[in-house]
Amino acid sequence: MKRSSTRSRVPAPPERRRTILLWGGADSGKSGLIGALRSDGTKSVGERWAIDLDDASPDVVAYADSSSLALRLRGVKETSIRRAERAFTVPVRRYDGRQVTLSADLTVLDPQGELAADPASVAARRTLAASRTADAILWLVEAPVPGMVAAPERLPLLRQLVALLDAASATEFKVPVVIALTKIDRLPAADMRRVLDAPEESLRAALGDAAFGWLLAAFPRLRCFGFSAAGPVRNAVRPVGLTTMIDWFAAEWRREEQHADAARRSARISAGVARVRGRAPFMATMAAGIAIVVFAGVAAARLLGQRGQTWTSSAGSLISGAPAPVVKRAVRAAPAPSVDSAAGALARGDPIEALRVLSALRLRDSSAERFVADSLLAIAALRATESTLSSPAPAPDVLQMIVTSTSEAIVRAHPGTAVLAPLSLARAGACMGGRLHCPAEQLREDLAWVILLGAPAEQDQARRLRAALVGDTVVVQ
Repeated sequence: MKRSSTRSRVPAPPERRRTILLWGGADSGKSGLIGALRSDGTKSVGERWAIDLDDASPDVVAYADSSSLALRLRGVKETSIRRAERAFTVPVRRYDGRQVTLSADLTVLDPQGELAADPASVAARRTLAASRTADAILWLVEAPVPGMVAAPERLPLLRQLVALLDAASATEFKVPVVIALTKIDRLPAADMRRVLDAPEESLRAALGDAAFGWLLAAFPRLRCFGFSAAGPVRNAVRPVGLTTMIDWFAAEWRREEQHADAARRSARISAGVARVRGRAPFMATMAAGIAIVVFAGVAAARLLGQRGQTWTSSAGSLISGAPAPVVKRAVRAAPAPSVDSAAGALARGDPIEALRVLSALRLRDSSAERFVADSLLAIAALRATESTLSSPAPAPDVLQMIVTSTSEAIVRAHPGTAVLAPLSLARAGACMGGRLHCPAEQLREDLAWVILLGAPAEQDQARRLRAALVGDTVVVQ
């Protein structure tokens, strides 16, 4: 019988969603970029990036709509923009006609530009800490008018750069970074063309070699673009440079994946060569190991047999026909709560008991043991949430304990640390699954931190919860 030539193929793993972090000071063009992405979402032809507001909160939808309207009515009617007050994350998608070809998450850290004015503040540091897990950074800078930039105007940008590095605890960012010179449609035609053709030279001329050198040192993968959210057409939104700018991020991500695949192939080849070269010594060692295991097994069986005979003869000769004596053991007091006992409860598969033990601990916030305890608490809270919500009748007291313990740990956690994502995910899951009427702003903030800092699986779960949050009005009452 002829065999079929069709072979079953293993489905490719889903593409990892990337996060683009948007940053810029007041009047740098953040609202214009959101408005341009919103306007392109209404088109059905051509290649473009557009914002997806299906699972966005009402304030983000209002922000995008008012920004788009302001772009269309520029120069005709003054339109106020209803800016969101807090950082938010929305998906953006690349379209080829009506088909989606790529997706990413756009995170706007400072919608109102207040943090950029004081980047060293506590609030700014907490927000900027999200940059350490971003896959790309899009930094908006208003395009300078040639010959009109004074040296003191470079200082705010450098202060923001230092704050960004300090919050991320890094000396450089390895992710691709774009500095976009915005509002180029306001420049004379010749200057606009010059910025589009050579944006890096325009930025260097405005900042000077020293300040531009700081940017290159902090962002080894830096690329400059000229960008106009409105475009040159009056009473219409025709963005210039938007698709090219975000497409460069996608190209850099594909290059990263190709390098990673090549490294994995090289590692597999090297491992295969090492196995072939070490085959003979390994086989000899394995044979010796098998002999040792067989000998140990025979010896253990012999000892067990002797133990059975000794026990039987002792029972028969000393207390023949009588029940075996009861051995009294000292009753030990229950151990005091400790990190070890919590870890033991987790190992036994009892996350709720581990959570109770960890909640009873009294440790200094600055101690190393506290960091370990909070890491265990994050694991226990996630498992306890899953097990409780999967039961037919979820216990509300357990869900409330999860919310209380994770809230205390979130307050203690340093902004941007990895433990913040599972803690926030557990709190949001317990709040929403148990319908505990947690504040809507708290839920949105928890899910935003998970999307910024969490592992891919945690990010996917946070997106599902965010979609449920937007569609479920009972939770946020």
